[in-house]
Amino acid sequence: MQASFDSLAATLESAGATFDDIVQINLYLKNIEDFRAAKDVFYKYFKKDHFPARMTTTTDFVNPTCLCMLDAVAYRSS
Repeated sequence: MQASFDSLAATLESAGATFDDIVQINLYLKNIEDFRAAKDVFYKYFKKDHFPARMTTTTDFVNPTCLCMLDAVAYRSS
């Protein structure tokens, strides 16, 4: 999960954005037991007073070794 957020950080940086610019994020987990760990990672990257809209759900992935996936929408005013 940490690797997914690190990858997102790199993508944001390449676009001149930060986690503060994320307005919505979706997290897909293979195991609901990983929800607590996901919450801990969220608190590491997002300010507690500036959380984006978020959705977390469980799913089976085509690749059986995949444990999580995320997508996000960031907005920067010009």
